Amino acid sequence: GLVLGGSPMFLAGAIVSGAVFGDNLAPISDTTIASASTQQYRDGHPADVGGCVKSRLKYSAVGGVIALVLFAVLGGMGGTYQGGSIDALSNPTSLVMLIPVIIMLVVATTSRNIFLGIFVGLVLGLATGLGFGLFPFSAVFNNDPANNVAGGFLITGISGMLGTVGLVIAVFGIMGVLSEAGMLEWLVDKILNSRMARTDRGAEFACLIGISITTLIFGGVTSASILTFGPVLNKIGMAKGIHPYRRANMLDAIANSLPAIVPFLSVFVFIGAALTGLSPVTVAGGTLYAFTLFGTMVFALATGWGRDYEGENGEALKKKPE
Repeated sequence: GLVLGGSPMFLAGAIVSGAVFGDNLAPISDTTIASASTQQYRDGHPADVGGCVKSRLKYSAVGGVIALVLFAVLGGMGGTYQGGSIDALSNPTSLVMLIPVIIMLVVATTSRNIFLGIFVGLVLGLATGLGFGLFPFSAVFNNDPANNVAGGFLITGISGMLGTVGLVIAVFGIMGVLSEAGMLEWLVDKILNSRMARTDRGAEFACLIGISITTLIFGGVTSASILTFGPVLNKIGMAKGIHPYRRANMLDAIANSLPAIVPFLSVFVFIGAALTGLSPVTVAGGTLYAFTLFGTMVFALATGWGRDYEGENGEALKKKPE
């Protein structure tokens, strides 16, 4: 991108924006699963991931298209291509690995079964990679008897998730203490009895503030902030009769927008800055999708676009039931 004269700021921002877009929308994303699992129907069942993703697409698509146009307009501000060689992809065959990903997303979305989608993706991904010679089986799993250790991405993948698992366990522990102490009920009552929450629109904006503050406290670790504020939003949304899909979409989209890219706080920005050598402020300023997604959600909350209510059988209704 730099060789072609692209703006370093918006190149870095485009990379981080792509990561945020995927985190916001992918059926196998930790935030997608967390946002759906914390929002319940009246009968106590959590919202299904497939339905949440399907109804979330309109928000992500609008924010993504606007960001794409802005990147196209602003991305060349660094200059123009002046000639010189650009190394080709070292192995363009690796692009076939996109096929299992697409199939996985289709299966997860159409079946509304996240575990089936992941299983299909893993099996097809392994078969495709091994079949096209993109990696040997030893890259999947290997054993080093001399050092008494096992390797491969199955092992590193599991070990890499242990930190997240520990964080989630800690968050649930904190939430359990707060719940038993009555803090969650107190917070929900304060929000519901406030002037802002007299209307459904006001209640949603109050939750927008709450989600944003929680995400800032957790330094842009969106999965932790969603698990923390999710139960609060669940109680407020149920009191207002707002559909679980709407609540899950608010929770995920708001957490993955502006609150997730605040310089010197955001893990997304830190990674982008480390990979590019740019300052956190520069990377955050170029992450246009976070801005457009936040603007999209503010518009949705202000106008009521996508605000559905839960019917007697859990169906989504445009108007609140009598």
